[in-house]
Amino acid sequence: MDSTELVDILERYGLSPYQATAYVTVLERGTLAAQEVANLSSVPQPRVYDILRDLEEEGFVTTYEQDKLYVQALNPDDALDVVRERAAELEAAVEEITDRWQQPAVKEHTISLVQRGQTVFEKAREELDHAVDHAQLVCKTDHLEALWPTLVAAHDRNVFVDVSLYDVEDRESLAEYDFSELCTHARVLRRPLRSDPFGALIDRERACYSWYPATDDEYGIYIDDSAHENMVWNFMMNLRDAAEEHYIATPYDPPLRFGALRDCLHVVEPLVREGRTLTAEIEGTWVDSGRRCEVAGTVLNIDYPGFEAGETATPLQMFTDARLTLDTGDETYTVGGFDALIEDIEATRVVVTGIE
Repeated sequence: MDSTELVDILERYGLSPYQATAYVTVLERGTLAAQEVANLSSVPQPRVYDILRDLEEEGFVTTYEQDKLYVQALNPDDALDVVRERAAELEAAVEEITDRWQQPAVKEHTISLVQRGQTVFEKAREELDHAVDHAQLVCKTDHLEALWPTLVAAHDRNVFVDVSLYDVEDRESLAEYDFSELCTHARVLRRPLRSDPFGALIDRERACYSWYPATDDEYGIYIDDSAHENMVWNFMMNLRDAAEEHYIATPYDPPLRFGALRDCLHVVEPLVREGRTLTAEIEGTWVDSGRRCEVAGTVLNIDYPGFEAGETATPLQMFTDARLTLDTGDETYTVGGFDALIEDIEATRVVVTGIE
């Protein structure tokens, strides 16, 4: 390290430019008169006495009078304690910044009761406008028509849109609806339900649900909380499984983005059974440390009780017991969903990047 680099480093650790260059000059030349320090460095003659006294006060040098003012460097072990303290503080700050960057962002959680069903519907429209990865909808055809432009826009942004319609009469063909415009998957339940529910799940974080959205005297709920939206998801998944498939984008056109592993597995499961090769990118956290991670590779298999026997996973299994195995080429990792415990990674976002 040359003198210029050493001066720059001392400046970064708190010395002024004149203090740093004066101190390095004294280190290199030994005992010097104050005027010699000025002559050998960039310190102006009028400032040199003040600079040397400042260095003495901070423990870097000592001065003495002998027909003129002389200066010499003190033992660095004592003089550099301040520099070491600042270096330790900076190192601690670096570790803290890294830890905070790796930790999931802290956010406010909201669970609200909404007095009007129509308010829930409008809130769902607003959230669908901001969907990034995945949107799941349970509704009647009139709700679908009202949300059609919103869903088309989301689908155009490559949001994976999954629609389940209910109370569809047997004689109703649905031929007038071009599902390829607005969704990746559509199911139909050709019978009414006890209530007229409307539900929307967006990006595994937000849920809107109303029992009777067409009335003003029944309340609904709005959830902005990934730990609790699964209550609505569980209901919607059971209704979804009771419905019949009506439309599937074939073949699926990657990238397919999901805000939760549970939603991804419903798509991956039949493809894995067919022997298709899938590649994926996983964002999440390491289960053992809680630190953020991003991995990419080939999906080797999925696993849940009953998969090998050919059974379809229940919503509860998809939420608690299901996982996939990803081969990055260097390592193999197991990937679980929300609140994963035994897997290597808790996934917060899954992108299926390729299907062959």
